[in-house]
Amino acid sequence: MIIKGGTVITPFEKKCDTNVICDGDRITSVGGNSSDKDVFDATGLFVLPGLVDIHTHGGFGGDYMDATEESFDKALAFQSQNGITSVLATSMTAPVEEIEAMLDMTRKYMKRADTPTRVVGAHLEGPYISYKKKGAQPEAFLRVPERDGYDFILKNKDIIKDVTIATELDGAIDMVKELTDCGIMVSCAHDDGREDTIKPAIDAGLRHCTHWYCAMSTANIVDGVRSVGMMETALIDPRVTIELIADNHHIIPALQRLAYQSKGPLGMCVVSDCLRAAGLEAGDNIYTLGSDDGVPHYFKITNGLARLLDGTFAGSVQPVSQMIKNLVNDGRIPLEDAVCAASYSPAKIIGMDNEIGSIRQGNKADFCIMDKELNVVATIKDGKVVYKK
Repeated sequence: MIIKGGTVITPFEKKCDTNVICDGDRITSVGGNSSDKDVFDATGLFVLPGLVDIHTHGGFGGDYMDATEESFDKALAFQSQNGITSVLATSMTAPVEEIEAMLDMTRKYMKRADTPTRVVGAHLEGPYISYKKKGAQPEAFLRVPERDGYDFILKNKDIIKDVTIATELDGAIDMVKELTDCGIMVSCAHDDGREDTIKPAIDAGLRHCTHWYCAMSTANIVDGVRSVGMMETALIDPRVTIELIADNHHIIPALQRLAYQSKGPLGMCVVSDCLRAAGLEAGDNIYTLGSDDGVPHYFKITNGLARLLDGTFAGSVQPVSQMIKNLVNDGRIPLEDAVCAASYSPAKIIGMDNEIGSIRQGNKADFCIMDKELNVVATIKDGKVVYKK
């Protein structure tokens, strides 16, 4: 395949009127010509790397926690139609057996080559999180590492890429060390930690901050002493990368700029945190957060924002492609850096930047094609057009 004549955002360079040559599922060159008859005409369009979403729960009515092929297919179709070519299927706090069912389905989809969006692993958001900062997560299924153990995570270390925890829980530091030694990235969020738990966790291997600024510890006075929380530590410590739900609700433009000025495009990534309602028509519908386990959490969409029925922010209903537009138009962040935060940075954070996330020779032939208004018009995965508007 030849993707012809587009403005290529690698994302480290912007190359106008440039061809990208692919052989099968790999990029062979950026620039030059080819006699390949399979041509995608990108004249007047932006050619971006396939976008990478490392924190997403679903879309088009499907939630990964449903652990069914139907829901996985719906969620991946939503991602594909929004330029996302690789995802971490993300769980939420739930009974362990439900999380394990989701992991079993994730493993099955990781082996499939025919999906419109590639499943590269799983992200466990909970259940090892704080009661005080649980946000929209159901408290009935919260766990403590020292008390409850985490053997089911170790058993699935082959597919789990990321685990979100709260650093102040009993046994959290040992958990960070053990998961890090197993090659699993450990992130912090939904926490009520302070310096004396956060710094040891980072020293033990914690390297990422799930949905920065949302449901997270912040500076406060404890025993008469001011202590910073994860919110500030994540900006200060160069070892820690951060996620932004850059939907202009969870992370408004001023906070987008604060994060960008503190971390730069390589220290942050945008994530959708999309729920099953993403991509559906707006209305008065009530949706289930996660699977219907007999004690479901319900949410609705109001003015483009998902909220529990008590008004608590839930996840997002915007894909990361829309968040690129938000960062550029509202956050005043350069296009190349916004694209980097939605492609290369998340790929690097999960250790897959040698395969996905940038347009360079040898990488997967994954592309998000956008028009000049930054709307997705096509998605190419493994050198094949999987969506065209």
